[in-house]
Amino acid sequence: MYFIDIPEHKPIKARLVYIAQHNQVPHAQLFWGPEGSAQLTLALAFATYLNCQHRLAEDACGQCPSCLKMHKLIHPDVKFVFPTSPTKQITGKEVVSNSFLKTWRSFIQEQPYGHASDWSYYMGTEHKQLSIPREEARHITQHVSLKALEGAYKVVLIWLPEYLHTTAANALLKVLEEPPPHSIFLLVSMAPERILTTIRSRTQQTHVPAFTDTAITHLLTQQHALPQEKLAQIVTLANGNFNQALKLAGDSQGDEFGQFKAWMRLCYAKNWTQLVAQAERFQQWPKEGQRNFLVYALHILREALLMRFTHHKLSRVTAAEQAFAKKLGQSLAYEQVKVFNTWLNQACYHIERNANPKLLFLHLSLNIAQVFQEHGQAVAQAS
Repeated sequence: MYFIDIPEHKPIKARLVYIAQHNQVPHAQLFWGPEGSAQLTLALAFATYLNCQHRLAEDACGQCPSCLKMHKLIHPDVKFVFPTSPTKQITGKEVVSNSFLKTWRSFIQEQPYGHASDWSYYMGTEHKQLSIPREEARHITQHVSLKALEGAYKVVLIWLPEYLHTTAANALLKVLEEPPPHSIFLLVSMAPERILTTIRSRTQQTHVPAFTDTAITHLLTQQHALPQEKLAQIVTLANGNFNQALKLAGDSQGDEFGQFKAWMRLCYAKNWTQLVAQAERFQQWPKEGQRNFLVYALHILREALLMRFTHHKLSRVTAAEQAFAKKLGQSLAYEQVKVFNTWLNQACYHIERNANPKLLFLHLSLNIAQVFQEHGQAVAQAS
């Protein structure tokens, strides 16, 4: 990964290049930001630049042996640490990053903007809790105690330090406070508030903001050939999260608006037979498609509230979606929209944890239909 591969964030890149060129690199840095932003890619690009043998003015050369090894994530002076969980083959003290390194390399090369849940699914342990155990601290200490083999620095990149077990975090404090010479720690987090305070206080922090719509558009068009309308819809739904944008672009379900509108109309009409059939269709979708549909539904609900309480210029939808969102907002009371929002968020949570999709969507549909019915009765009584 190189700085040129990452759109935007020019001030952050310039600062990282400057401190490397002037030998002012802090021994511990924390790159943090929301899911789908460039925390990890910036940290990888910085690690590449630090050990590049022929640094350019604004980036690594990309040609020297160090750069080529970093491109494959196999540089001997760079240790990668990340959360893991036991498998049938790997248990006990073997549940450390080194045991999963080959799989993690493939994951990061395919999904450099991925989330912890994506990683858990990728290595086939989505039902188990992720953690960075105490044993990992011993491997880190051993790595930085050795002299650099090829590069100028020994680098430890810890992806998602919020998953550090308390014993592991405490064991790391000493080496973070008094690291060996030419040892650099790069921590990459999506939830810095969950990192042990004593760890966080020993780092220089770099906040990495979410991507702009322009950057998401640029990155998407590099990887997918999408119709303009579909591209615009994905960019709007992603809201700066490139990981989400990629999932939406790869979703084969197609017209989310048409499907959501049809679903709401079935709920409003209390067409029980068709709602059961719809739940069965939902079940046939891949897990990612189910989640993306729920995210889209939440987006339309947000727009329904905007249409009701704020100016339409704040809206981030097409004209057709805007008209439907306005009608939906007028069909429900504010408290009912909030209830819908809660139910959809809960459904996202349970889909991530492998709930039965048919039962989940059917239960959700029946609840929504009941709210529509109660609202209609209340309006009739008031009139």
